[in-house]
Amino acid sequence: MTKRILLLLLVLCLALPASARKREAEKIITPMTQLEKRQFQTRTYNSSDKPLVMKAMLNVLQDEGFIVYNANPLLGFIYGVKDFDTSDPNIDISKEFGLSKSRLNWNGIKVATIETTANVTEYGKNMRVRVNFKRKLLNIYGNAQFIDDVNDEQYYQDFFSKVDKAIFLQKQKI
Repeated sequence: MTKRILLLLLVLCLALPASARKREAEKIITPMTQLEKRQFQTRTYNSSDKPLVMKAMLNVLQDEGFIVYNANPLLGFIYGVKDFDTSDPNIDISKEFGLSKSRLNWNGIKVATIETTANVTEYGKNMRVRVNFKRKLLNIYGNAQFIDDVNDEQYYQDFFSKVDKAIFLQKQKI
């Protein structure tokens, strides 16, 4: 009887880590759907004032270090870029890129950028904002070594939290 219990425990111990690894691998392999991405990239604001929302978006992007290269209020479109010098010891880019500067420099990466596009659209009596971010790592020749979308939901929540505050400040004329 004891041998059977020990054998059963051994089988369970071996099976559980394998099933946990399989579930973890399934999470990694399963790509995010476009609808899932859209849900965390989009926020609806209780305002019918498109210029107010556009101005708040521009303020947040500039506060975050983005250079806004294009903004079209008629279309509600904004395009900006934030550059990082990976050799600058005063800049922490681990939050945006998930890699240490030493690792980036070791791989020959000299510039890291985040590009963003935003779309502000009238949605009934509200404004709907959709924003997306793309990361790029460039080598010393300016060639892209790595490009991917920022698909971190928390990153977008942090950004929209700042937009919420900017809209409030705009409405208060502060």
